[in-house]
Amino acid sequence: MLISVLLFILGFLCLIKGGDWFVEGAVSLAHRLNLPEILIGATIVSIGTTLPEVMVSATSAATGHGDLAYGNAIGSVICNTALIAALTMAIRPAAIDRKSLRLPTAAFFIAAAMYCGISYITQTFSRVSGILLLMIFAVYMIISVKHSLGIRTNTAVASDDAADRQTEETTSSLLPVWKMILFLVAGAALIAAGARLLVDNGTKIAQELGVPESVIALTFVALGTSLPELVTAVTSLIKGHGALSVGNIIGAN
Repeated sequence: MLISVLLFILGFLCLIKGGDWFVEGAVSLAHRLNLPEILIGATIVSIGTTLPEVMVSATSAATGHGDLAYGNAIGSVICNTALIAALTMAIRPAAIDRKSLRLPTAAFFIAAAMYCGISYITQTFSRVSGILLLMIFAVYMIISVKHSLGIRTNTAVASDDAADRQTEETTSSLLPVWKMILFLVAGAALIAAGARLLVDNGTKIAQELGVPESVIALTFVALGTSLPELVTAVTSLIKGHGALSVGNIIGAN
């Protein structure tokens, strides 16, 4: 019990430090590429913070526990929207660039509609439906990259000499490229490791206290794998990057 408690605390500390590094690297990337923070949040940041859901759901599906995999995915979306997004907006409202928000929101609703439609109409999840959803994700990422490059090109064309000098000054004050990549990778790794420690040891603590397994699956697993999004959201708010937080939540969903 004592070891589980200590590992639980260690996981919490890993999440805090990992979230700090990950957000700092993501913000530097957004500024260096001259892209909106919400777009970076909906692509690169959201992929990093979704790693725990991917690992837990994939492992559960591979070992024959499909209910846990689907429950984790749906529960995480609920936690992201009803808890994390709500906290983000309630604590520090932020202005949103509508153009940057259109693509992630559209992709989310299309994927959600397919997910619900398949489950209610066919009452089963086939390999084909999984491939179709993966194709939506691939198309979303391709369009996001093209959109990002278009924004960067338009910004470069529209800038004058003074703006160029200002951009160079801003870029020079950012993290070096190697350090930015290191922060992103190390931050994502710490977040994933911390979430795993919290889920595993939180589950052990709950079991020793007599909490039913069904309750553990619906709480510790879903909420635990959503902790990276929560940590990233809180860290973004503390650093004053509310748009990055909102983009991360939408992209993760």
